[in-house]
Amino acid sequence: MGLRGARDGGARRHRHRHEGYAVLALRLAVLAASIALVLYGGVAARMRDAAHRLTKRTWLRDGLFTVGFLAILLVLSLPVEIHAGFLRYRHAGLSHASFPQWLGDYLTQWAVNLAFYVVGIVAIMAIIRRRPNAWPAWATLIYVALSATYTVLSPLYIEPLFNRFTPLPDGGAKEAILALARANGVPAGEVYVRDASRQSVVLNASVSGLGGSARITLDDNTIQRTPPAEVEMVMAHEIGHYVLRHVFKETLLHGIVMGIGFLCIAWAMRGLVARRGPRWGVAGTGDIAALPVFWFLFALWGFIALPADNGIQREDEAEADLFGLNASRQPLGLAEFMIRDADVHPLVPGAFVEWALYTHPAPAKRIRVAMRWRAEQVRAAGATSSRAP
Repeated sequence: MGLRGARDGGARRHRHRHEGYAVLALRLAVLAASIALVLYGGVAARMRDAAHRLTKRTWLRDGLFTVGFLAILLVLSLPVEIHAGFLRYRHAGLSHASFPQWLGDYLTQWAVNLAFYVVGIVAIMAIIRRRPNAWPAWATLIYVALSATYTVLSPLYIEPLFNRFTPLPDGGAKEAILALARANGVPAGEVYVRDASRQSVVLNASVSGLGGSARITLDDNTIQRTPPAEVEMVMAHEIGHYVLRHVFKETLLHGIVMGIGFLCIAWAMRGLVARRGPRWGVAGTGDIAALPVFWFLFALWGFIALPADNGIQREDEAEADLFGLNASRQPLGLAEFMIRDADVHPLVPGAFVEWALYTHPAPAKRIRVAMRWRAEQVRAAGATSSRAP
């Protein structure tokens, strides 16, 4: 690729990064418009009445309403998602997936999420009716339980729906990763390669699952485009997440953030349904026709809580970096990987952008950590040699 091609690609990826901020606001705006259409158009009330005619079982009515409501949102939001998840990535050169492939993956993920949403919503609506004042605490427990269940099931049952996982061929790279895993107590006897290139050119790796379901995975992009030092550092970083029990920590802390959210949702929902319920045909907060109100407030809290949720994850990523440096002793691997990853994330984002939207420390900060670690190791080695007889 010539200089002009590189410049054009860089400009496209720069636009891709900055458009991402607008996409967040656009998604929320489309959701708000969709919810208003469902409520003020009387769609929610008619769907509730139809569910009542189909079955006498309350939980089944709630489940049918939930599926229908989320299907409506899927259709109404699809144009935005095509732009945000497909066209933007293709235009930036970060994905070569065809539209049918992208759409298949998108709908598969929607179906997986739907199963968890239906279980959660049916349970929460039942509790709202029985414990109208205490339901946020129970909803928090349901949220944490479903999040943990998704994490446990993901490596064995969910991730294979989107990608092929094949064992990494025997050799030095595989043995180095397994030795690193064994040394740090990760119960994995295999390293898998994920055909992530079918979705994007982004570099990644993971140690997913909990306990006995842990799986070490390298993306084919990472293997093909990064040297051994970077691969070793990346895998040490991911092993750090497992050893430091970040999945447990994040599940609990995100649950606390969501628990605060459920308290806010309960307060706002009571007020909105009391004032607007008769106009929407909604009898009360325990009426399944009030689900659109709940869903909008749930999504709105997700946007409001982004800085808190991202801050929790950034702290864990910083800890995993230090673990990876100490385990792999590859500071240049981390620094060079961050520079390579600058196609996706700018090296020095604005302070507010990093605080609000970044799940990882800014790449420049991670490079400084790696170089500080390297400098201290050199200094320690010099001090040791000077004390030698």
